[in-house]
Amino acid sequence: MPHLLYFGRDRVVLEYLVEAGCIPVKDIKDANVVVVESYDNRSLNLSERLTGTIGLMRQAIDEIERSPVNRMVVITDQSSTKGTMRKGTNSGVALDDVHGFGTLTAEVLSRMAANLGVKTKVYRLQADQIQKSLPHIHAFLASDEGFPDYEVVTWSA
Repeated sequence: MPHLLYFGRDRVVLEYLVEAGCIPVKDIKDANVVVVESYDNRSLNLSERLTGTIGLMRQAIDEIERSPVNRMVVITDQSSTKGTMRKGTNSGVALDDVHGFGTLTAEVLSRMAANLGVKTKVYRLQADQIQKSLPHIHAFLASDEGFPDYEVVTWSA
């Protein structure tokens, strides 16, 4: 059973994972998996607005650096790719606003976990896709068989 340390504020994901058999823990020393669920607090203060993305991810990485964690999931929205594309391009980064910048930074920071030897999967989801993604997230957390060391998954509508 995965021993899960959760970073985020929306308890839907955490509740599902616990019902599916993950054991929530309060200390990184007791965890073998981490879930970071970023969010947009919509603050008018741009620095405060990044606490649910960059701040949350940095907190998780700081904990992972001193832990036995072997798998991590980062759940984010698609704000790093849903903005206006540069002229002449049709793929890649396209930030929608400061939250998109924070989301992209959280995605980049997730690579640090992979560099520390933690199998890492980033899910870029629209809000209405979270429920459908939960079995996939649980499967990744419960077993690292057949999963790459690092992957970013963007779910389409």
